[in-house]
Amino acid sequence: MFSRLSKSTLVLIAFASVYLFWGSTYLGIHVAGEHLSAPVVGASRSLLSTTLIVLICLLSGKSLRVPKGEGWKLALVGVLFMSGNNVALIYGEQMVPSGFASLVVSIMPIMIALIEWMRPGGESLNKRGWAGTLLGTAGIVLLVWPSLHHHAAQTGASRPFLGTCVLLFAALSFAIGSVLSRHFQFKADTFVATGWEIGAAGIFNLVLAIATGGLHRAVWTWHGVGAIVYLSIFGSLFGLVAFTYLLQNVAVTKVATYAFVNPMIAVLLGFLVLGERLVSTEIVGMAIIVCGVATVVLSRVDRTKREIVGMAGEAVE
Repeated sequence: MFSRLSKSTLVLIAFASVYLFWGSTYLGIHVAGEHLSAPVVGASRSLLSTTLIVLICLLSGKSLRVPKGEGWKLALVGVLFMSGNNVALIYGEQMVPSGFASLVVSIMPIMIALIEWMRPGGESLNKRGWAGTLLGTAGIVLLVWPSLHHHAAQTGASRPFLGTCVLLFAALSFAIGSVLSRHFQFKADTFVATGWEIGAAGIFNLVLAIATGGLHRAVWTWHGVGAIVYLSIFGSLFGLVAFTYLLQNVAVTKVATYAFVNPMIAVLLGFLVLGERLVSTEIVGMAIIVCGVATVVLSRVDRTKREIVGMAGEAVE
């Protein structure tokens, strides 16, 4: 069916998938986190996604082998993506609204740029990149600081500051994983490598769920299971396939627009489905963050003259 569509149509479908599916994951994570502990959600989502990837590879005759020496690297990146990032994000969304969480996490492309700048032999930022970094930082301050009391009083989020710190850790974990993914330069097939990454994270999250007692105390509900299935199929599988297709067929600066479109989707869904609202200072902070991230994403590095991307390789949202 898809083979009959034109390339331009496929590109539009892929963009719509990345924008909608990855933007809606914040809502799915919020719902899943209300019913199950963060490690249980992370383990269930990762293991289900891995199972689907393995089945697809087996049915298509694709080998699950990866080049020698890449296994542990894929596992490390996977744990950073789907454990350090995903589990922390679930924890964070238990303390702040989902739309608010998406805005905090949207600072991630700026973190990637800074990590690259600090890494030996990494990519240095030009003036536009530094301007975007400072702008995005100012946006985070404006977004978070004036609204802490508002969320604590109006939304029942009694620990908004802690939640924000957890979300920043989640973004940092994903940023480190993205830089490592680029640095390792995996030779394995993208789809297979993704299976290894998510599978390693699934095992790690399962051990964490057992160790913390979350699996023993888990109360499985239709809403919780439905959210996990949605995150596994649409967030991890469909979203990843669409993102990979875009990386192969569209300029990276256009693909990277997900970094400032996803928060808009998350905020809209939080408003429509969960009744979340942003105060005026948060709206201004959101606009500043989006401008800052866009400036960094669209800037060019001084040393290599290559465009900075918000995410690289097999990153999974």
